[in-house]
Amino acid sequence: MAINWNSDYYVALEGKDLQANAMAVDLTGTYVLLAGRRYIALHNLEEECEIVQKFPRHSKYDVGVAEWNPTMHHRDLCVISSNQRLEVLTWRSEELTQSHCLKAHTRVVTDVNWHQMDPNLLASCSVDTFIHIWDLRDSRRPALSLSAIAEASQVRWNRISANLLATAHEGDIKIWDQRKGTSPVQYVAAHLSKIHGLDWSRTSETQFTTCSQDNTVKFFDTANPRKAEYVLTTNAPVWRARYTPFGNGLITVVVPHMRRGENSLLLWNTANRATPMHTFVGHKDVVLEFAWRYKRPGESCFELVTWSKDQTLLIWKIEPFLQKLCGYEPEVAQDVLSYHNSKENTGKVLKKVPPKVEPLQQEFSLINVHIPNLDVKTMNLSERICAVRATVSRFTVNLQISFPAAYPHGVPPVFEIKENSQVTENIATQLLQTLNHLAQQRVSKNRTCLESCLRQMVTTFEQLVTDTEADRMYENSFIHSANTLGGFIDAYIPFPRTSGAKFCSVDTLVCFGRSGHSRRLSTKMDIATPRALSALENLLAKRSPYNLSVSNYYFQRPRTRTKHYSKPTKAVVHIYDSSGLFLVHKQLAEEYILEGDVGTVCKHNAAAAALVGRWDLVQAWALAELTACPDQVRDSEMWVQHPFNVRLMKSLISHYATLNDVQMAAMLCCIYGKEQERAKKILKNKEKLAKSQAHFKLVPSTFSSSKHSKHILHKSCVSPYHTIPPADVLAEGWVFPSLETMRSSSSLDCLWLDNPEKKEKSSTISNYEYYKLAYAEILHRWGLLYNRAEVLTYLSTPQEQHKGVEFLSECKSCSKPSRSSSCSSCRKLTLNCIICHLSVRGSANCCIVCGHGGHTIHLMKWFNENDVCPSGCGCKCTYETATMF
Repeated sequence: MAINWNSDYYVALEGKDLQANAMAVDLTGTYVLLAGRRYIALHNLEEECEIVQKFPRHSKYDVGVAEWNPTMHHRDLCVISSNQRLEVLTWRSEELTQSHCLKAHTRVVTDVNWHQMDPNLLASCSVDTFIHIWDLRDSRRPALSLSAIAEASQVRWNRISANLLATAHEGDIKIWDQRKGTSPVQYVAAHLSKIHGLDWSRTSETQFTTCSQDNTVKFFDTANPRKAEYVLTTNAPVWRARYTPFGNGLITVVVPHMRRGENSLLLWNTANRATPMHTFVGHKDVVLEFAWRYKRPGESCFELVTWSKDQTLLIWKIEPFLQKLCGYEPEVAQDVLSYHNSKENTGKVLKKVPPKVEPLQQEFSLINVHIPNLDVKTMNLSERICAVRATVSRFTVNLQISFPAAYPHGVPPVFEIKENSQVTENIATQLLQTLNHLAQQRVSKNRTCLESCLRQMVTTFEQLVTDTEADRMYENSFIHSANTLGGFIDAYIPFPRTSGAKFCSVDTLVCFGRSGHSRRLSTKMDIATPRALSALENLLAKRSPYNLSVSNYYFQRPRTRTKHYSKPTKAVVHIYDSSGLFLVHKQLAEEYILEGDVGTVCKHNAAAAALVGRWDLVQAWALAELTACPDQVRDSEMWVQHPFNVRLMKSLISHYATLNDVQMAAMLCCIYGKEQERAKKILKNKEKLAKSQAHFKLVPSTFSSSKHSKHILHKSCVSPYHTIPPADVLAEGWVFPSLETMRSSSSLDCLWLDNPEKKEKSSTISNYEYYKLAYAEILHRWGLLYNRAEVLTYLSTPQEQHKGVEFLSECKSCSKPSRSSSCSSCRKLTLNCIICHLSVRGSANCCIVCGHGGHTIHLMKWFNENDVCPSGCGCKCTYETATMF
């Protein structure tokens, strides 16, 4: 748990797993209740330990409001709202039990409030426009129901008058008297926007305050409800505005749902409303709820408890100077109980609180001196000094701890390692860092730290000594003599690679090198990396007083595994984004299309290129569109076959292949293939027309022209193909394709040539197939599988059949295997879902052990909660399948 310290507050609890959105502090200020959908948690604020008692909730609804009973008689009762019902909980003997369940509302409960004097009365309001008053002595139905036209968002009992309560409805306030039937006794038009908060004055029966979405806090008196007495204006909508238990103070907090970065609480003096008296800054997210802990006897500070969306509970001390800013003069000399306690104990004589035992004296008396490897030498309370001695192996630490007068209230002790200690400087430094860090954590929460620091010192000391001994043995193990290298002497074996760089995936460059330790050692010895293993012996014999071995080039043991460690000396692998070095562009790959007529495709792709600033590609796509559908040529069919048109498209493809722009070259190849398909269809249509004309003895020149066109198409399109397999993951990682120096190959691994002059001549169409395969591989590595499949549809050569493990489903009707969802023989669906018992047409999964399967989404939901096959066969499908693979 991370502990933050501030002069104004301390972190009482961090509960990331609670996900609570309701908080309440009990009357005594001892317990805080945190409620959410999953848990109800209770934490004792008096205890130094951070123990949280969690009680699971079995409900699909979140908790809206939580509030403890404010009377001493029923101070162990707490109420929470969950959707339409109220749950009254009892906290006794470290157990939280539900004593009442109140059900009468038909919509979500928005607020609850206990009666300030009668321990059995409780008011609730809801979206259903009803305000119910409950009596716990008969919880079967509300004791009184008040009906309003609009939904109620807030309900509050008057703190002084036992019969008055107020409710908020959008921008209006209604005052009710439980003795005078079901109609409000007063109506106040308070705001034009929704009211979020309502609170009665602690000193006046007729005064109350409201806060609203309109960025204002208004103060009203029921004696003159037509106009607000005064208005406090803020810079954000106000979620809650509540009176402080001292002076003229008021606390405000902004609306949580606004998320404007306003995570602070503001303290105002209602008699001086120009600016806030104080700002409570500490939460990292919006404040959900806040409550007060009243002053204890002999103390001068009130405490404000806040719970935020960052799941942090902070406690703020309201010092006497802040109380004075709010018009309150604290009297430290007198023992003052809280407002509620004083009201119930009127006339009683308060006993004087006995003096507190000094924390250091108590800590010295309770410390466990029997810690392994540690001897406590002295504990001097008058001088506030403690001396200890820790011994591990051949190392010894003599530590003196001095305690300042303010310890442990935010001031840590001072640690000093004496000169007669037998440790290295590195061990001493790390021990002091560990002790200071732990001590600061403890005292930031006003907790003592002596025993925890001593135990942590021994643990850290043992680990540091173990690492030091291991390092010494490690260094000695690699000091070899020249004779031990006999097994490595071989002039024909190259020295292992000590550095390198390689392109991986499409746009990733991976570089590695030797560690800084080995580089410094080589520089010190003035030697370079040997060319062969046999050369290392000569270097060692001539120059090396260190008896350097092969391992020194690669291995360097990490120094320590403790929390505070030195800079690592291992070799580091650097990964760089090299997308800027290549012409391929992932955004273009996502935007490019191939479906549709050629003109539309070219226009769309030109617009996509313009969006990324590739104006050269915009011009290329314009030329491709011109070659595909020229409006200025009358006979567009003849233009598609025109030599200039074909050469222009081939020239564009060749140009981008020369630039190694595999993306543009492949896309143009696909467009070229679409044009040729179109030309082929045109010639077929002309051939049919010519035959029909010849049949009816029409002019024979048309058929002759058609034959000539067919001959042109045959010469321009048809060529012997060689087999090129589909683009798969390369064995040695990605090598970016060099299209200009490409040679005909049965693999995509050979994409670079040292001597381009010796390359074999490949046909144009084979090159085009290669460009498409290379681009399809890039799309596959980008995860654009649909785009890859679309490009592969334009291949002229069929792809190889799958070789490897293949899963087939057996038809239940004819018992024949099938590779698809339906049987090729009887045409029936082969797989039924084991969950829903319907036939599976789409995504499916099957267990390779028991054979049961079904819809993927159904199986995912099932195995998220179960680990056994849904068929009841007892097979643990996920485990068995994972084990087999």
